[in-house]
Amino acid sequence: MYFVSLLFLVLFCFCNYDMHKIHFIKILYIIWIFFPVLAFSQARPQLRGADGTQNMPEMQSQRQTGSPQTQIEPGIKLWYLDGFGTFKDSTKLDTLQDYYHLYHPVFKNTVTATSVGNYATPYLDNNFFNRKSNLDFYFLQTREAYLLTPQSVQYYNTRTPYTLLDFTQSEHRTRKNETRFNVLHSQNVSPWWNFTFRFDQARSAGQYKNQESKNNFVTLYSSYNKERLSFHGGFISNSILNNENGGLDKDANLLEEPDTDFLDVNLTSVRSEFGSNYFFATGEYRFGRFDEIIIEREVLPEEDEEEAEPFTVQEFKPSAGIIYSFEYQNHSKDYIDEEDTTNTFFQHAYYGESYNKDSIRFFQIRNVVQLKQYENPDRKTSFGKRVFLGQEFTKAAMPGLEFGTFQPTTKRYSNLYVGGGIFRETGKFWTWNFDGRIYLLGRNVGQTEINGIISKSLSLLGDSLASLRIKGSIVNLMPNYFQEEFYSNRIRWNEDLKMEQRMTVNGTLEIPQRKLNLSANYALINNFIYNNTEGIPSQFGGQLLVLSAYADKDFNFRNLHFRTRLLWQKPSNEDILHLPDFSGFVSTYFKFVISKVLFTQIGFDVRYNTAYYADAYHPSTGMFYLQNETKLGDFPYIDAYANLRLKRTRLFFKMMNVSTEFMNKEYFTTPGYPMNRMTFRMGVAWAFYD
Repeated sequence: MYFVSLLFLVLFCFCNYDMHKIHFIKILYIIWIFFPVLAFSQARPQLRGADGTQNMPEMQSQRQTGSPQTQIEPGIKLWYLDGFGTFKDSTKLDTLQDYYHLYHPVFKNTVTATSVGNYATPYLDNNFFNRKSNLDFYFLQTREAYLLTPQSVQYYNTRTPYTLLDFTQSEHRTRKNETRFNVLHSQNVSPWWNFTFRFDQARSAGQYKNQESKNNFVTLYSSYNKERLSFHGGFISNSILNNENGGLDKDANLLEEPDTDFLDVNLTSVRSEFGSNYFFATGEYRFGRFDEIIIEREVLPEEDEEEAEPFTVQEFKPSAGIIYSFEYQNHSKDYIDEEDTTNTFFQHAYYGESYNKDSIRFFQIRNVVQLKQYENPDRKTSFGKRVFLGQEFTKAAMPGLEFGTFQPTTKRYSNLYVGGGIFRETGKFWTWNFDGRIYLLGRNVGQTEINGIISKSLSLLGDSLASLRIKGSIVNLMPNYFQEEFYSNRIRWNEDLKMEQRMTVNGTLEIPQRKLNLSANYALINNFIYNNTEGIPSQFGGQLLVLSAYADKDFNFRNLHFRTRLLWQKPSNEDILHLPDFSGFVSTYFKFVISKVLFTQIGFDVRYNTAYYADAYHPSTGMFYLQNETKLGDFPYIDAYANLRLKRTRLFFKMMNVSTEFMNKEYFTTPGYPMNRMTFRMGVAWAFYD
């Protein structure tokens, strides 16, 4: 464990940080150094399993016979919280060699995206049905993939301490550099109590002028799970810095200039700085009873069968629970514009050319109290129920102009809502979950949300794990406050927007054994809100229909693997919503083993979408908006890679966007913002089970 800490310190010395962050990171490092001492009592679990709910027969037998304890194999359980802490959605630890080279958080889980081009810069998923956000702060939504939020926290329960170090580096350590360094350490202080620390840091200089970006987040959180009481909570701190270059100058020749340093950009002294902090906690007290379960014990070599008597353990069966969820969030955005006054890139300077900083603040506190009745898995007709009451208080501040004198504009508002749901999570026939809520008081009064999901296990094409899932929702959604009103030096608006009414339906067929996923989506939207050609939120008064179909299939022939992800989508009105008709991701690799220990994959990836009027990007707001002048797309982005795995160490070597070397065609996904030219990346991830 201390070797890992020393390695972390060495790598930390090679990372470049702003001076005002160094002391903060050092404090976190000291905490992490001494945390194993505080948690050393985990050593080995005794009478309970990793989830803290059941006794472990092998440990019990050792106590009865007095034989020495056997070494416990590493074991990790992971889950997310959903429904204000009502549900635990289990997941798996990502230790696979497949697609380890897809480290970029934007392109890891999507087919194609509209991007400003650099790591940790704004993006827009080209799949319309993936454009969902968990962020309440409007101006961070185009950077969400780089952030950690309470809704995306992954909770751990470990039998032994678990540490993961993840590092990637570009070919130049000092010039046009991109570096990522992530640390995760999770450890139990008891079989039911876990602490997890995570730190992610990235810095990218970019290939083009004034394109530098930095982002990092640090979090410390804990989970406690016993029969009657459970708790999840912690804090998160995110920060992002993006230099805004406004895209390439209209006279810049992307294809003819061999060095990107000589390509002029529109802005050279503009940057956006973001900070966000979360404190969150969810606790539940459960009512129920203990039942005795008889467990047959395995006969040890030195025992007779008569001595191996069965023993009983206590299993807790909850019947009801009281859940309380709290979340505090505080966000800031500083847009600093020190551009020469002769630059005409922006049309407006509402506060004068000497004004150079827009400061935006967003603060919110949320409280939710919930009553839950558990389903009885032994009864086919039983299902769970829940009701909740929620309250939000929000304060937003931004530049403003009142009575001819510059003054900050501050808006305070609150919301009160009630909701509930019914669900069935167990059973072999159908599982389902329906919930909804309505806002009774406050700014969002009248907003309603109804969601439902039905899942059915199938035996299809020889796969007993196949499933059919149908999801749907009907929402009347109030626009975000900043969509209605916003004032800054470069852009402003004050719009009277109505509730957006949206009905969506999704059907998904999964056949894991065949490595096949098929899905279709349907959306019917009234009062659709979008950013018009000036970057100002607007509303379409008619009806918008959006359809999509998606297929994900992995073909295997001996050591050759061929994976395809295909997306087709079509909006009924292409004047207000621009989407590529067709998008595709194809990954092909050949796998083999070197010297019986080094597992190797060599292959290439291709991303492609048809030409369309891709949305433009506004540096002042950080949002994307409609444009009808330039069609982009019809360019294959090709990456060649090699993935290696040696025991618990994974490596990749990747040559990105090699198609720029032999295709005489511009490679933009956003007007004015080219993607990187061919460049090299390498990465390594070490996993330690102490």
